[in-house]
Amino acid sequence: MTTTPAPWGTGRMAPYAPTTTVPQYTPVIDPETQIAVIVDEHGRTVEMGAHGTSTNTSTPTNTGGGDGQNGGQNTPTDMDSMPANDQDQGTG
Repeated sequence: MTTTPAPWGTGRMAPYAPTTTVPQYTPVIDPETQIAVIVDEHGRTVEMGAHGTSTNTSTPTNTGGGDGQNGGQNTPTDMDSMPANDQDQGTG
């Protein structure tokens, strides 16, 4: 009788690392400012750090035919884009 070997990944398995309890935070709307704030399980406001804004732009890049083609004009034969992501630092 032939036995099937265990899958290769099972030899790498181990128990999960011990965990800690994460406090429960709840987003609520401040009735005066109409802005979301985070409160802990005791109703205290929690500071979540600075949050900024970001913008995404995409700049096209071209590849051309090279020297001597198209009468000296470099007409693109392939086109793609390079994304950029600019982060602004928020103020608390």
